[in-house]
Amino acid sequence: MKTNSRLLVLPMMIALLAMGIPQELKQMNYLAYLKSDKMAWKQNVAYANKLYQDNPTQKSKFDLALTEYGLLNVTMVDQDETLFDAYVVDCESRLEDLSKSKTYGSEAKALLSGLMGYKMAYSPMKSMLLGPKSSRLLEDAMKQNPNSPIVLRQYASSMYYTPAMWGGDKELGLKAYLKSTEKFAGTEMEKSWMHLDNLAWTGILYQESGNKELAKQTWESALAIEPEFYWVSKKLLPSLN
Repeated sequence: MKTNSRLLVLPMMIALLAMGIPQELKQMNYLAYLKSDKMAWKQNVAYANKLYQDNPTQKSKFDLALTEYGLLNVTMVDQDETLFDAYVVDCESRLEDLSKSKTYGSEAKALLSGLMGYKMAYSPMKSMLLGPKSSRLLEDAMKQNPNSPIVLRQYASSMYYTPAMWGGDKELGLKAYLKSTEKFAGTEMEKSWMHLDNLAWTGILYQESGNKELAKQTWESALAIEPEFYWVSKKLLPSLN
């Protein structure tokens, strides 16, 4: 299945480059996320970079950074630190630039906070240095734009992964995931990989709190949106049995 998706993504990317349709990048990222396809993510980064080079605006830079972030996210599936290291520097640099933007500053700070989290996951020894930096970035992002679905998503993830003794709170994380999903509705990000990812993690938090019925309902709602969401259908839902 992965081989077929890779064969399809490259011709799609070439066709989109020829037509100049940057909005299709979101759909390409969505498909790469569904398959956890690292090759597709790499092709998407190349496409996003081409769009940015052709039209170097803050919007195209943010789209590129968001695509790079998606690639960094997929490296966590099989702990591919080599691939992570190949892309993290450029993504971090772009997000730092965008953190000064009036339009994308809060989202860039939230994503930078998440990027620090990935770095700590690969190198736990860096936690003492990067942990406070990650927290400050997320705090600034929440103050700047507490209703941004991306900021709320990153806050939710931080609350989940941060130990309770350092301020983590899974109940707050669940509330933030629910609010993030609500805020995605009606925006251009509604049908995006981050929206689907929210639903997966919301179900996980319900499951871990002992509420299997709400976990089931949440994951079934994700499959109603995307029947080919195999992480949910093949792994998460069966884990309830």
